[in-house]
Amino acid sequence: MQPNHLIPISEFCVHHHVEIAFVHSLEQQGLVETVCVEQSLYVQPEQLPRLEKFVRLYQELSIHLDDLDVVSDLLERLEGLQHQVTHLQNRLVFYEK
Repeated sequence: MQPNHLIPISEFCVHHHVEIAFVHSLEQQGLVETVCVEQSLYVQPEQLPRLEKFVRLYQELSIHLDDLDVVSDLLERLEGLQHQVTHLQNRLVFYEK
């Protein structure tokens, strides 16, 4: 994979005012994936929204780093339930006509 399509973790951390250790902790918990190219760590563009979400949860809501996996799981379940409700509402509208 070419590093020019990847986002350097060092630049991400400077831009979002977090320590590189924060991203390492997220990776150790299995919440984000990083790529090592020529002894530099990068994150794939697809991982960026997820990583930014964790930064917001950590900084703005003061959620402890160890609890981010629980909060992430709950948010994913909530999103799944919201999609299911929308799908069921669409089916209900179809049968009501």
